[in-house]
Amino acid sequence: MTSRIGRGCRTAVVCLFLVAGFSSSLLAKIPEGYGDVKLGMHKDQVVDVLKQNPSHFSYDDRGSEIGEIVRGDNLFRYVTYRFDKNNKLVEIGLQMREVVGRDEVLKIFNSKHGLQITPHQKTVEGDRSLQVRDNDLVLRLDSSSDTRAAKQADSQVSHTAR
Repeated sequence: MTSRIGRGCRTAVVCLFLVAGFSSSLLAKIPEGYGDVKLGMHKDQVVDVLKQNPSHFSYDDRGSEIGEIVRGDNLFRYVTYRFDKNNKLVEIGLQMREVVGRDEVLKIFNSKHGLQITPHQKTVEGDRSLQVRDNDLVLRLDSSSDTRAAKQADSQVSHTAR
């Protein structure tokens, strides 16, 4: 009788660990931006944020890009905000601190956000992607072509269901 109870308890504990691991992977989420600057913002909004927040005192507006020297972040030293032709923020490039090292930055970033980013694998979630390019961590708002493909797949499913 006790051996069955023991096996039942062990099975329950294993199941709890599996459920906890699965639910924590669901909580992992690609960040929407860097600090108070979010993907999808209009360039004017980004410039206003940079002007109003004293932590963004060192930035340079270069037309379709804004470059910023980062202060007070142990992982990243430079940020590049890239805009599309409609002045919508579509990419944030975060240059990693060489002193810390790429592998250590990725390890800390992954643990902070519950992700598993590697230099060889792009992570995609909804309309955002995150990937490593050389010594940069690039957060990107993907184009509408990806959403069109998803809508086509949805419409094919709905036609099949009829």
